[in-house]
Amino acid sequence: MNIFKSPIEELPYKSTVVTVGTFDGVHKGHQDIINKVNNESSLLGALSVLVTFEPHPKLVVQHKNRPPIHLLTNRDEKVALLESMGLDVLVVSQFTPEFASTSAEEFVRETLVKKIKMRSIIIGHDHAFGRNREGNESLLKMLGSELGFQVHAVKPRKIKAGIISSTSIRCSLENGDVEIAKQYLGRAYSVSGLVVKGRMQGRKLGYPTANIFPGDLDKLVPKAGIYATTVEIDGQMFNSVTYVGARPTFKDNDFVIEVHVDQFDKDIYGEKITVFFHSYLRSDQKFTSKEELVKSIKADKQNAIKYLHNGGIN
Repeated sequence: MNIFKSPIEELPYKSTVVTVGTFDGVHKGHQDIINKVNNESSLLGALSVLVTFEPHPKLVVQHKNRPPIHLLTNRDEKVALLESMGLDVLVVSQFTPEFASTSAEEFVRETLVKKIKMRSIIIGHDHAFGRNREGNESLLKMLGSELGFQVHAVKPRKIKAGIISSTSIRCSLENGDVEIAKQYLGRAYSVSGLVVKGRMQGRKLGYPTANIFPGDLDKLVPKAGIYATTVEIDGQMFNSVTYVGARPTFKDNDFVIEVHVDQFDKDIYGEKITVFFHSYLRSDQKFTSKEELVKSIKADKQNAIKYLHNGGIN
């Protein structure tokens, strides 16, 4: 996959099939759109192109009265997922307040048609882009008739839990519903970060943990609580149980992600690991004694391993 960053010059291609959007999470609905782009490009003998924006537009034009947005995928995660889907070209357009004021028509004419050589565009059923979100299906079809490109809208992907969207996935994770998020994404939600030294409380209790510091502060961390997880360390997968929260028992108020890896005792300080969230086991809580805490940790580990052994990671 060739990657171009804005401001881009005229791309060295004869024709392309394009989709445009933030694609945060690259969920099943996004995957339907990308598959359509790939199929259409094969039919037309063109290259498949995805145009996305960095940083996420909502981080740039965040409304004061709305809570800050947290992302499902950082740039590296999104690039890796898009590349795995077989796209030919990724265009990463820098999103600035000035860019936000660009009209959809100007973006289509000057960037998509003139520079990217768009012959066909694939959009989601309710997708809109450009100033005031005016780049909708109606405008695209009008411009397509004039400029000679086709417009295809992909129907929304639905599952029992509802219509798949990045917003619905964020809500699920914020509620601890990681199993629903997994259905929407088509994979377990993950958080990566460096293993840093903590207060060694887990080791003192007989359950050593890896404390993860996520490198991207905009990355969404699921609701506080205990989770059945798997963790990737140096290319290998291990069963694990993960705590997310502020450790109320110890009254230190530090928000942490602590992973106890089953049957693992290597020193991994400073290494990057990835935690995959499979099931929410219980809420965070304060314990009145060390013995009560240790008993709960033991039960949490047993429940996590039982869940994972029973096929919960599928």
